[in-house]
Amino acid sequence: MKKINTLEIRPYQLLCLVCRQGRKNPAAEPYFQEAQLDRIQAAVRADPALPLTLRCNTSSVFRHQNPGRTADTPEGPLYNDLRDLTILQRLGLVPGATRPAIDCFSGIPDAIPACMGVCAYPANKAPGWPACRYAASGNYERGLAAGLDRIVPQRTEAEKQAVKRKSAQAVAAAGRLRIRPHHLLCMACFHAGRPAGEIEPIPADNLAEAIAAMQRNPDIPVELIQGPCMICPPCSAYDAPSNLCVGNKSMSLRDEKKDLDTLRRIGLKYGDVLPAWELFQRIFDAIQNTTEVCGFGDGQERAREWRVCGGMTGKTVYRQARQAGLGIPGVKISE
Repeated sequence: MKKINTLEIRPYQLLCLVCRQGRKNPAAEPYFQEAQLDRIQAAVRADPALPLTLRCNTSSVFRHQNPGRTADTPEGPLYNDLRDLTILQRLGLVPGATRPAIDCFSGIPDAIPACMGVCAYPANKAPGWPACRYAASGNYERGLAAGLDRIVPQRTEAEKQAVKRKSAQAVAAAGRLRIRPHHLLCMACFHAGRPAGEIEPIPADNLAEAIAAMQRNPDIPVELIQGPCMICPPCSAYDAPSNLCVGNKSMSLRDEKKDLDTLRRIGLKYGDVLPAWELFQRIFDAIQNTTEVCGFGDGQERAREWRVCGGMTGKTVYRQARQAGLGIPGVKISE
């Protein structure tokens, strides 16, 4: 098995990285283990998909991953243990959890909008307990407001616009479309039963362009591929150097299962090539609504990494597109 490099950090260091970017005077506000925070930030900026392993000290059955006290901050072991476990609990994770860096940071704004109750507690709720010296400074909240793209870099609008123009032209000129399987369902929901003339391209993907290519030429070959495809280049979550989806909340993991579920239901595999009309004939014959694939069969969200896409809206627009055969000549739907 290929060894994957991961970066082991303490959960509190996620918050320190956010907090310190909100400080007003960096020279006068040094953070504990500043050099280590610099190394973590540099590594994450270089690779937003870098796996981070969140280790902390515990006396429970999770003690197998205890990192020791070297990185404890000066407030003491009980404070350090409670802070780390509170962060993991808020993020829905456990000690030793390994997640892509972008996933670790993407959950922070919603789960931990303020550091009170994590890095410090009201005095009457924590008599005699220490607090981080910056907990009441407003640094953390300013750091959040500044945006996490300073820690985990985002694609610029100019870059995405340039890529959109080039990739849309490539789809229009292609003699064969290369599409990941679940994007066929995305096309259906995007189409939503509208006539071809009403389908306007959007900046974030090439769904409209792919639909238009299939409507112009129902026999155009479509190859089912694994991972990002011709739809993806303009997307904020697409990382061109690695050709990976680095969407937060494990978008790529969720989408991979949707790809495999789609292939299973239509009886195909990666690398198979079919004319567009025949492929969508299979899709619409085999998949009655989006819950079967995009809702993992029952529509229940069991973790943030396994979000359900579309909900009732997805079911409705998919049904409309299915009834219209996606506007592709040759697709016939019998209820």
